[in-house]
Amino acid sequence: MISKLSCFERVRLLFVLLLLVTFNVKADHYYGGYISYTHINGFKYEVTVVTYADNSKVNSDRDSVIVIWGDGTEEYVQRTNNNGNGETVFPGIKKNIYKGEHKYTKEGNYQLVFVDNFRPYDIFNIEAGKSGSTLLYFDAIIPVADTVSFCQNNAPSFLSEPYMFGESGEDYFLSLTHFDIDGDSLSFKLISPKATNTYSVPGYFTPDRVSIDEKTGLFSWIDPIFGDYVFAYEIEEYRNGQLIGVSVADFPVFIKRGNKYKGSFSDVNGITEGSFNFNSAEEIKLDISYENLDADSTFIRVVTGLVYNNNFIITNDASNTDNVSHHTLTIDYLGNDFAEGAHIITFEAGSIYGSDTIFDYKSISVTTVSNQDWRCSVPPNVKDVVEIPPLIPVFEVISNLFDESVWMNVGDNFEDFTIEILDLRGRRVYKDSNLKSATFKLNLSHFKSSMYLFRIIRDDKVIATLKAVKK
Repeated sequence: MISKLSCFERVRLLFVLLLLVTFNVKADHYYGGYISYTHINGFKYEVTVVTYADNSKVNSDRDSVIVIWGDGTEEYVQRTNNNGNGETVFPGIKKNIYKGEHKYTKEGNYQLVFVDNFRPYDIFNIEAGKSGSTLLYFDAIIPVADTVSFCQNNAPSFLSEPYMFGESGEDYFLSLTHFDIDGDSLSFKLISPKATNTYSVPGYFTPDRVSIDEKTGLFSWIDPIFGDYVFAYEIEEYRNGQLIGVSVADFPVFIKRGNKYKGSFSDVNGITEGSFNFNSAEEIKLDISYENLDADSTFIRVVTGLVYNNNFIITNDASNTDNVSHHTLTIDYLGNDFAEGAHIITFEAGSIYGSDTIFDYKSISVTTVSNQDWRCSVPPNVKDVVEIPPLIPVFEVISNLFDESVWMNVGDNFEDFTIEILDLRGRRVYKDSNLKSATFKLNLSHFKSSMYLFRIIRDDKVIATLKAVKK
């Protein structure tokens, strides 16, 4: 049964679970995921949450998860794939797809959020000992606007699974192969994974020689180092040169020693510097091969959203000779394609060792000259989201390092409390005895750069003293 929770009920539920549920049951089972949405009609959207979890953590399996809609409400949504049971996509990795619908009551840019516990233990690029108790958090922004005057948006689709395993010292590549049904221009950039409330995971760093292709979304790590790591990237959608959507993908990479080797791609014949531009109706052929002399056999398959575009006819021709696979992709462009951005094409190769398959990726793009005349306007300032109280433990302040404002949570008995702020000389620079809610925001933009003490007082007794620094 689907049930809705108020924002404050959600806060209480989350932190009670974190405190009460035993660590060995709930800990370190999430390998990443992403959230997307599809416009249904009016202010109504279907939202899809995809998570990847440790298949061995049976007691942590989720048949439903909570989606934070961004308008002050949250809701359990049900797992739908494999008859609601989830499915194993790689050894030890279970894919879960959750779907739900939500109707917003007014216009605004709403921040969809998924947050749950926890990430894997022993992640090398998160502060030592912290990753196994760090929440998995990813989000997306929905621009909800009048359907008559403004463009509606659908988030990009993800067409590949994140193969997370690599060999130490062997270059690692991964493509989730994105497709935008609206034809928006997509742009990709690496970001720090988030812990909660959009704040970066504490103590996180990006290893050297890690990058993502801005146009194709191909993730690369040249000469990776042994260990387990997590990464995240942001997908921006542009229409008429204006930002219309933002979403985040989060995934780990496990670099081991002694793994079976993957092969190598040839160059893609028929393109220049990884792309091809159609100026009019035309047919092209792209040739590529993949070789792995150590494997039992190899294969190449093509993953692309072009198969969903009526302006293209796609023909695949594959052949195999011993440990070498050849693939010819014929793209017949019929013209009149209205997409603004590049169409991503991924060649996903596999090296087969008995019952095991090692995957590898190479992504390119094709573009067309767009004469799209949008019959709507793009809603402005998509990152100016509707603000709702963040998730904060009771008697805490965020952020500890702030520019203009902080949030505090004093719990359900907020009417009984007084808030005082002292400067480093012990002088009181702020006081409020008329609190309106448990979680509230303090605008401190007029404060000078310095450290401040936040005192929570009840019946003339100091219950807690917190610290925060104004930049």
